[in-house]
Amino acid sequence: MDDYLKKQMGQRIKEERLNLDLSQDALAEKLGMKRANVSNYEAGRVVPPGNILLEMSKIFNVSTDYLLCKTDTPNSDIESSLDDDIRTIQRGYRRMTNKDRKKMMNIIKVTFEEAFNEDEFEDDDEDI
Repeated sequence: MDDYLKKQMGQRIKEERLNLDLSQDALAEKLGMKRANVSNYEAGRVVPPGNILLEMSKIFNVSTDYLLCKTDTPNSDIESSLDDDIRTIQRGYRRMTNKDRKKMMNIIKVTFEEAFNEDEFEDDDEDI
């Protein structure tokens, strides 16, 4: 990786850390390393090893490709996976009877309510 990309990558790591309002010490603790390592990554002096990049992507909720400056979309892997899931649901929805569609929507609503502890999914819309 050339020096320019190392600097860009370091800048992304720093931006994501600051977006979460984490200090270098706090990120280092989450990654099980010393603050100096995080400082070196952010300065573009050192490229994090694969296992650290993967852990950072989980902490920051971005793709490894984003951290590696291969894409400008932070969640490209996550969005792609979500798109696949939505397409699968849509295909199944089209083949279901109205009764089965209502069952599916009830399952989704209950799951969201439990996951997010919110009641915003209780409307009677049948839009998907």
